[in-house]
Amino acid sequence: MATAIVTGSGRGIGRQTAILLAKRGVNVVVSSRTLSEIEDTVKAIKKIHAGVLGVKCDVSISAQVDNLVKKAAEKFGGVDILVNNAGIFTVKKLVDTTEKEWDEILSVNLKGAFLCCKAALPHMLGKKSGTIINVSSGAGRAGFDNLSAYCASKFGMIGLTESLAWEVAGHNIRAMAICPGEVATKMQETDPEYYRENRDRMLKPEQVAAKIVDMIFSDKYLNGQSVDI
Repeated sequence: MATAIVTGSGRGIGRQTAILLAKRGVNVVVSSRTLSEIEDTVKAIKKIHAGVLGVKCDVSISAQVDNLVKKAAEKFGGVDILVNNAGIFTVKKLVDTTEKEWDEILSVNLKGAFLCCKAALPHMLGKKSGTIINVSSGAGRAGFDNLSAYCASKFGMIGLTESLAWEVAGHNIRAMAICPGEVATKMQETDPEYYRENRDRMLKPEQVAAKIVDMIFSDKYLNGQSVDI
């Protein structure tokens, strides 16, 4: 039975991805910085599938990421699937973005994916199989005003994915990215007026999660590919 780690799975895209994977019979490790959200997602998954573990983790801190992967391996015997979904953003002009805000966004969104890949890959390389999905964004394809730090992190996610794909190509491991447009998640609510005006045209978290799961299980998606939705 396969085991998946899904970061940022306390809510939104990550939560829906974890639930869909559980419905496929995959053991799921739920990870977030917020314990109450972890507990809520784990409770929902237990109604579907017994193979679930919740681990509190800040993906920007290497010791916590190492602990996340260690606990997953101890509980389920390894890691077969990694979904790097954890992410944050700030809507600000570049000149108004503080160094602290820049560092935090890059640390969570991009460094976090690097750390999770680095920790999980030895398990996949040992089995000569595995799938990594990095959640980038439409903002990883084109720049948008007032999102310089977020765009930089999501452009970087695609570069990370393509580089990693070359490294794992001979080991039966695929590394891919998904680039959703705007998604109606809690993160969008940081700009309440914009969210109210535009949420009806936004993707639903369930739609993005369904595409992620399709990418994991379908061989029509290629190593190194970035998929728009």
